[in-house]
Amino acid sequence: MMFAFLKNLTSFFAWLQIMVSLSLVGVIAGGLAWLGLKGVPGVVMGSGCAALGLGLGIWWAEKARKGKGTVEFVSRIRSHPEWQEQDQK
Repeated sequence: MMFAFLKNLTSFFAWLQIMVSLSLVGVIAGGLAWLGLKGVPGVVMGSGCAALGLGLGIWWAEKARKGKGTVEFVSRIRSHPEWQEQDQK
């Protein structure tokens, strides 16, 4: 019972990690749109970019979960050789 809880908790945090990565891109793009346009058009574009980033983040995290699983997805990304080289420096 405890192992199932830990497995689900780990999977949930990996899902959040995948979702937040694209959401942050959307929020940053939305912030830049808001700064560039100002007023109502800036708020609409900024909110749209943030919502699009959130939607894409959820879609990508769900796609990873339904594939091989979120933990394996994040593990494959972190075990890439370029990340290994950065950690050794």
